[in-house]
Amino acid sequence: MSCRYEKTLKVWEKKEVIPINQTINNGAIVYKSAIALKLASVCQQPAIYIATELVKYCREIVNTDTNKYTENFEFEVISSGIIYFYLTDLSIANWLHYLTSFPLIFEQQELRVGVDYKSYETTNLFPIQYSHARCCSLLRMGIRDRLINLTATDADTSGQFLLFQISQPISWQEPNGQLQFLDNAEYQLIAQIASTLDRIYCVSSSKKPINWQKVADAISVAFQNFYSHCRIWGEVKVKKPQLAQARLGLVLVTQSVLRFLLEERLGGEAPVEL
Repeated sequence: MSCRYEKTLKVWEKKEVIPINQTINNGAIVYKSAIALKLASVCQQPAIYIATELVKYCREIVNTDTNKYTENFEFEVISSGIIYFYLTDLSIANWLHYLTSFPLIFEQQELRVGVDYKSYETTNLFPIQYSHARCCSLLRMGIRDRLINLTATDADTSGQFLLFQISQPISWQEPNGQLQFLDNAEYQLIAQIASTLDRIYCVSSSKKPINWQKVADAISVAFQNFYSHCRIWGEVKVKKPQLAQARLGLVLVTQSVLRFLLEERLGGEAPVEL
């Protein structure tokens, strides 16, 4: 890029935060960035030019990667200079596989450092606890019907499902590469999980505390909507067992995130049944 690097470096020295915001568009999980708009005045170039060059550079990195199947994003630049990053079905499938293989419990100690959990008073946790208990119930049914096989972290745990094991990995994708999921409620839940994990893992320079109950309520509502619209048993189990397994995989991820929020962010219990 023909940009004045000295001035650009001064922007970074100020540690100015240029957020990447998540949105959802027709079932696709999308992140958008205004970095080109921020750099336009510093580089004295149009934002659309900077955005186009940044995307070109990102694509060159992907094209020179020895493993072409690791592409995680598709890119789009609009006339204002905003860059959109679309998660590919492959990246979502790989991400879900990771979440079902390495639950959040393993990283709780690290995440406690420097976080103010009591920024907001918690009120009614019952809807969140109910969603967690419902997840556990569905997982027990999945084990009973041999759709999935789950193990807990230790022998005396009270039914908490933390490690995911199955004789064959979940087929998150169809043979054509598309995700198994059919309903918008599934994608809304996936997007909400992504948004929640962004809040948990991503460090922000903002002093504003996070309302963790609001975060937990949002994922609880998304799960209840998913549960209402997306069947796992009956005809789905008989005719589309891989879809049933994939939906149970979403239940497992939701349960893991809800448990983390209840116990580590809200100071409550995560009941396995009510």
